Amino acid sequence: MKDDMFHNKIVFSSALSVQFRISSKWRASQAMRFKHDARNSAAAERLIELESQIHITDEAWTQLEPFLSDSTCLAAISDTNRDVEFRVFPRDFSAWLDQLCTNLKLRSVNA
Repeated sequence: MKDDMFHNKIVFSSALSVQFRISSKWRASQAMRFKHDARNSAAAERLIELESQIHITDEAWTQLEPFLSDSTCLAAISDTNRDVEFRVFPRDFSAWLDQLCTNLKLRSVNA
């Protein structure tokens, strides 16, 4: 049975906002720890920029909704945020959301 944690776009968008801020704070702490690696501070800033752009279209929601159980979704959000400025360089929130969708689909195949 599917968990109702992310039962609509508003709740999901709010959860994304929180996760972006958590990931940004973690990256900022990593920047203090690893001063030689500028990617951490760049990622912290980029995550806040992405948070400010949160907008989920009805089309995107239709693609995402089938994959939004709490455990797989939170893990995929974390994976997607960890990759910012390290493995992926999303130009905007829409590109980040595409990467999240890819990660959610990969997790559902491997589940």
